[in-house]
Amino acid sequence: MNADAMTTAAPASVRFDESDLDLFAAASHDVNPLHRSAAYARRTAFGERVVFGALGTLRALGHLRPRPGQALSKLSVEFVGPMFVGVGYVVDVAELSPERAKVKLRDGRRVVLRLTAHFRSGEVAATPAWTESFAARAESADHADDALVAGLALHGRYAARSAALATLMVRHALAARGVGPRHVETLLLASYLVGMELPGRRALFSDLAMDFDADVSASAAPLEWSLRLDAMHAEFGMLSLSLATSVAGVLSARGKLTAFARQELSPAPMDAVEAAVGRSDRLRGQVALVTGASRGLGAAIAHALALHGCTVIGTYLSSVSEAHALAARLTGTPGRFVPLHGDAGDPVWAAAARAMIVAEHGRLDLLVCNACPALRPLWLEPASALRITEHVARSVAMVAVPLSYFLDLVAAQRGTAVVMSSSAVLDPPAEWPHYVAAKCAVEALARVAAAEQPAARVRVVRPPKLLTELVNTPLGRQDALAPEEYAARLVRRLLDPGEIPVDGVMDLG
Repeated sequence: MNADAMTTAAPASVRFDESDLDLFAAASHDVNPLHRSAAYARRTAFGERVVFGALGTLRALGHLRPRPGQALSKLSVEFVGPMFVGVGYVVDVAELSPERAKVKLRDGRRVVLRLTAHFRSGEVAATPAWTESFAARAESADHADDALVAGLALHGRYAARSAALATLMVRHALAARGVGPRHVETLLLASYLVGMELPGRRALFSDLAMDFDADVSASAAPLEWSLRLDAMHAEFGMLSLSLATSVAGVLSARGKLTAFARQELSPAPMDAVEAAVGRSDRLRGQVALVTGASRGLGAAIAHALALHGCTVIGTYLSSVSEAHALAARLTGTPGRFVPLHGDAGDPVWAAAARAMIVAEHGRLDLLVCNACPALRPLWLEPASALRITEHVARSVAMVAVPLSYFLDLVAAQRGTAVVMSSSAVLDPPAEWPHYVAAKCAVEALARVAAAEQPAARVRVVRPPKLLTELVNTPLGRQDALAPEEYAARLVRRLLDPGEIPVDGVMDLG
């Protein structure tokens, strides 16, 4: 191949599974909860565990052509979007010259990882030479925002687990591609430092650029590393970092890392919610069922209702601690919050919940259909078609089942059923076809519900962008309304039907 030639391999397909994440965590010591804890990841904008960016890098490098007599000299990677277990990603490889190649991982048209690799003459070892153990952190560091200041520097020693790293090498056929154990260990170190040290717990790896300076593959000594925070862009929570590594005093790699420190949402303070909605006994004796009530808008609605004396039965599926913490916070209100575990889209659960409500409370005055599945960006294309239909079906079930099992109880009290839609039905985001379709479908269900049960007041609510986990990204947070503010508007409307206008609320009957 001459220097100007370029060859493009036929696209291949890759899929990450649980064993991939387990092996990477074992090799790297990176146990950041975004990758390792399903409960934690559920409370983020991603809704589920995210595949390690450095693992995606190794998988991408493993699709390069064999490079006998060459060794990786420079690597740049952009982690454009999150990767998930069980999704089939397409690998595009462009061999630009004998010394340079580019790889993309994409989900349909949407690129999730992009890398450029440079090579020079050299040999790489097939297996690691070191055996030294490493005392890694058991949990990620959790730095406050004001502690993330330019000039912050860390240093230490690191050793990837040699047996697990050797398995990674074989699984991705890396040595044949000119990627040796020290190259891999440096990538594992970068993942460990971002996910466990700086920024740590709230990390979201954005990109890296590494130069590999010397061949230290024969040494059994551990990596010595130094990490410096060069700049902190507070508006977006973005950290620019410099990393340097050495082995036995010889500089082995140097580079730049970029990561975001994600903002974690906390429940609204009690006094803030009360200031927004007030407190009274006007709903004393009334019973409400709010699905998806442990976090976000559902929790804010439950809180506001309890402040006015309502007994709120709030469902949760995986957020156990949040649901019970909300119950504890609301013990001093005129009403109370009763956590109820279950899947709002499950008819078996709904039948049992109905029996409990009838037996223990004898009535249901308010139904709020708020639960919805986690949301990933998708486009209308073949790679997404099945996931779009699955999302719509799941979303519709989370409204159709509660309406089917509880609407007649609400009608018997001449109460209110609220179906949560979204302002996105009027201004559809390009990457949310499944979400918009689902919200349009549940609005149609609400119209049918109003026709079937005229004794019930049925409302469709289209909130604006709210500061919930759905939009809790550095850009998504901008111009988002606090959920408690919108919940306060909605509950005031419930207290005074027809008297207090609320944007995005439609009375259907």
